[in-house]
Amino acid sequence: MRTFPNSNLVRKIRAVPSRCLPLWLVGALLAACGGPNAGVDASEDTSPYILIFAGDKDGKDSDFLAMIDVDPESDTRGEAIISTPINHRSSMPHHMEYVPPPNGEPIFLNAHHPEQSFVVQASVSNGINIEASFSPPASLRFPHDYTRTPTGTRLVGFLRGVGKSPDPEEKLTPGNHGGIAEYSVDGELLRSVSAAVPGLTKAVRPYAFALLPDQDRFIVTSAPMMEKSWAEVVQIYRYSDFELLHTIPLPIGEFPDGTAIKNDPAAGFGPRVLDDGSVFLNSYSCAFYHLTHIASDAPQLNVVHGLKTKPSAHRNAIPGACGIPFRIGQYWIQPAGELNAVVVLDILDPKSPKEVFRLATPKDFNPHWLAKDPLADRLILGAELGGEQGFFILRFDRKTGSLSFDKSFRGAKKSRFFSKKRDGYISLEKKEWPHGSTGYAWGHAALFLNE
Repeated sequence: MRTFPNSNLVRKIRAVPSRCLPLWLVGALLAACGGPNAGVDASEDTSPYILIFAGDKDGKDSDFLAMIDVDPESDTRGEAIISTPINHRSSMPHHMEYVPPPNGEPIFLNAHHPEQSFVVQASVSNGINIEASFSPPASLRFPHDYTRTPTGTRLVGFLRGVGKSPDPEEKLTPGNHGGIAEYSVDGELLRSVSAAVPGLTKAVRPYAFALLPDQDRFIVTSAPMMEKSWAEVVQIYRYSDFELLHTIPLPIGEFPDGTAIKNDPAAGFGPRVLDDGSVFLNSYSCAFYHLTHIASDAPQLNVVHGLKTKPSAHRNAIPGACGIPFRIGQYWIQPAGELNAVVVLDILDPKSPKEVFRLATPKDFNPHWLAKDPLADRLILGAELGGEQGFFILRFDRKTGSLSFDKSFRGAKKSRFFSKKRDGYISLEKKEWPHGSTGYAWGHAALFLNE
């Protein structure tokens, strides 16, 4: 067991006779000095670190990778213990794998602007090492998502392809159809395929995967990042030969009362495989879909739910901003950026989801990224659309489907005139990092690590 911060001071306070200090002051001092954390089970196994890919906020120094201590009993919890520059400035650190790979395997992640994918090993004993990096295949551009296969290879989605978009109103070049590639665990290209479909008037932009090895299939959604035009479809590929089998239009999203979501469909986002071999997914505009009969000649994609959101506060942005989900058993945990909330749906019956809980986040934090601690029911929550100056650690209750902020962490969020501590918060607003005095940082994605 690790000691808590200022433990010597805690012992000194405890040594003073109770009559010498008011009880309220004793309690306040113990809390301020980092005394035992309420609600933390000392016997619980948790992953001790998270890996983040951080951007230097002012762009004057290199972006960097960092390991942050998230052991709830550690005296350095919330602090970076290792950091390594990547030798790129203003690279726009973006996605990494959604689930940590088995111990000993590297993590794949990307820097969006230089279109670089990195193969990274990270541990306390050996530090953070970039073992390889790679650019897109010749015909594809802008890597986005990474999914591990059972053999340890990685599927990588690329948002764009060489050439112009099939949509004449999309002026971005390159802006053609994206595609998919498979890489070895060492970052060697094995094969690739374009997502192009003859006759589509908008480009398919492969965004995220759901892999079904037992059915020899994988699912790909289509969504934009910097692009203004994209095909609103879901694709089904055969994994063994990378053949595109089906391109299915995304149905108009609906609210539970059956009314249509305005300006929808809008960007299929995070597909996840259910226990019965079907796939559940959200759109960025907060509609939810159930994909069945995937290995048949007639797969079915049905809209099953929708969250009511206001028009986006961000110019030209899709309303809702429902980001990267995580499924735990019968519960679908959905970050919803424009709602400033994380919404929990019970999808025991995926044809009829029911909202069971909603955790509000601060108004300056738009939830987007979600990943789970493989050893505990903890989640790391990242932001987009602003608010990327820190992460929240959440606790999930499997019995009720409820979420709470992990009060073992109390990071400070700075404002113009003062700082305020937040439950569950890990701040990146630090001037000092293990690799140097490079100032404040921001982060989009994170994964739990177990040494």
